[in-house]
Amino acid sequence: TLEFWRVDFRLFKELTQNVPWDTDLKNKGAQEGWTCFKKEILKAQEQAVPMCRNKSCRDSQPAWMGNELLKELRGKKRVCHLWKKGEVTHRMFKDVARSYRKKIREAKAHLELRLASAVKDNKKSFHKYTNSKRRGKSLVDTDGNVVAKDEEKAEVLNTFFALTFNGKTDCLPDNWPPELANGDREQYSSPVIQEEVV
Repeated sequence: TLEFWRVDFRLFKELTQNVPWDTDLKNKGAQEGWTCFKKEILKAQEQAVPMCRNKSCRDSQPAWMGNELLKELRGKKRVCHLWKKGEVTHRMFKDVARSYRKKIREAKAHLELRLASAVKDNKKSFHKYTNSKRRGKSLVDTDGNVVAKDEEKAEVLNTFFALTFNGKTDCLPDNWPPELANGDREQYSSPVIQEEVV
């Protein structure tokens, strides 16, 4: 984004005055003249008008994050940096991290208490907070596609748990040495599921 309130008007004026307008716009039609004029103005604007960073970091912060917690976080990062250099003991870093975690828990509890006590007056913020807690990550299948239907979600979970809990390990009963394997190997085989008639 451009910060127009910090424009260097003197530089902008010099850049636009140094352009040879007579020679640039001579023998050009309206459209060609306009594109040439616009190109020179935008070139001067890039040099005279500073760019600013998007200040949307407050939007990306959690609702419980305040200025005091931000200062604490900076202090924790500073102590971590000093610990990595060897200027601070590990115990001191752990103490700072523990106190920061405690303050985060207190801030979250304070926010939830404030939202719950003001639910009659401010329903939007309460429901916004509760809905943000209810959202979960969507499932992705092995191909990387997002799964939306319940049946597809069940299939993805089924294949995941089947791969996790079936006999696809390095130490299968067939690979066991003879002294570890007993004579009855049926108990280690995969179960057979049959349809029962009721």
